[in-house]
Amino acid sequence: MDEEENPMNPPNKKRKTKKNRETKVELKFNENQRTEYLTGFRKRRTQRKEKAKQDNERLLKEARQRIKKKAREEKKLKLEEIMESYEQISKENKDGLTDFEMEKQVFEDESTTVTVAAIELTS
Repeated sequence: MDEEENPMNPPNKKRKTKKNRETKVELKFNENQRTEYLTGFRKRRTQRKEKAKQDNERLLKEARQRIKKKAREEKKLKLEEIMESYEQISKENKDGLTDFEMEKQVFEDESTTVTVAAIELTS
């Protein structure tokens, strides 16, 4: 029985080729940079964490600013509405006097002046 026919030993099909030494690429490492890379994993990880923390703080600050700005705008709009309604009410009153000004009484003495007004509280 030949070796080639034995099912336990498959035929050797791999051919050996000559190495082309002229076009091979040779890598050279800078030892200082290599050691910095290999030993700097912890340093880079902490830098990534610090950067992420700063980004989160920046986003949180921007969100707070947006919320405050929105609240300011809402207050401003509400104040404008109140002022418009006040102007509308004052225009409707006769003589341009408000109810408060129409109901107040002034008492004057030699040294003092007292103003008494009736105020209605409605809720």
